[in-house]
Amino acid sequence: MIRDPATAAYSARCDRMAALWLLDQEDELTTEMDAEREAPVSDEMIANYKTAVERAIPHLPVKNGVVDIDSIWIETSIPYELLEGILRREDLELPENVERINRKSRVKKTPDNQGVPRGSRRRRRKR
Repeated sequence: MIRDPATAAYSARCDRMAALWLLDQEDELTTEMDAEREAPVSDEMIANYKTAVERAIPHLPVKNGVVDIDSIWIETSIPYELLEGILRREDLELPENVERINRKSRVKKTPDNQGVPRGSRRRRRKR
């Protein structure tokens, strides 16, 4: 099919404009999602999270009177930063068998939450 150059140029221009419009829409959506993610947490929500943590602690493993933040995080699925803030508060009620909560995480953190590539698990053959 042979197209005249003016029609081809117009078509290419329309394609570029459509692509720019889609990118603009994607940027707006990303900005809205970031705003929702960074929305401040109200005092009522923090109180509800605190209650959830207090109810979950008696069901967690206790070693020498210590509960790890990782086990609370896994049990409650509360965002980690929010959980840290709740555990820093002095008004958290702990069960009798829990003396303290270890706030240092044992989860290995990698840049951008991407795993470190491992080598092959197979043994290399000697030559």
